[in-house]
Amino acid sequence: MTNIINFPRRAKPDIGDAPKVAPPTPDTAGIGAAVVKGLWVVTVLVWPILKWVVSIDCFFQLIRMIYHWDTPGVHAGVTFLAHFAALTALTYFVSVFKPKGLK
Repeated sequence: MTNIINFPRRAKPDIGDAPKVAPPTPDTAGIGAAVVKGLWVVTVLVWPILKWVVSIDCFFQLIRMIYHWDTPGVHAGVTFLAHFAALTALTYFVSVFKPKGLK
């Protein structure tokens, strides 16, 4: 029917060999961590609407950059890259970054 493989048992480690673990210390990250955590929570809560607004703005800047491609002095390409970088940073901040202390 089935082939059951029994793994060998390990000997229990001696209590004296256990590494010494320091007691947990309270979170002393400061006000900067609290601000980042609060900003992260607010950004995550408004992200479904903010994502659409920033994406539409980024698309508008792309169209503007294409329209002003050969116009000197407009700097539409730099403006588009700045808006696209903001969209990318916000996407990273919401989806990948997670502040310490949140479960």
